[in-house]
Amino acid sequence: MHALSLNPQGTELTYVYDPRASRNDVAALLDDLRRTGIGLRDLQTTQSSLEDIFVSLVEGAR
Repeated sequence: MHALSLNPQGTELTYVYDPRASRNDVAALLDDLRRTGIGLRDLQTTQSSLEDIFVSLVEGAR
């Protein structure tokens, strides 16, 4: 099972993972989407900046 979130418009799936993990299952996710007949129009990746990580940690400490 993949931890996916769907935006309110139902047009975007988000999958967040730790790239340092020994297994992040991005390839398995893409295979599962293909097998279920879910097509992709676009694929976008982003990487958190050190500032994003710091802000997230500070907000979590509140």
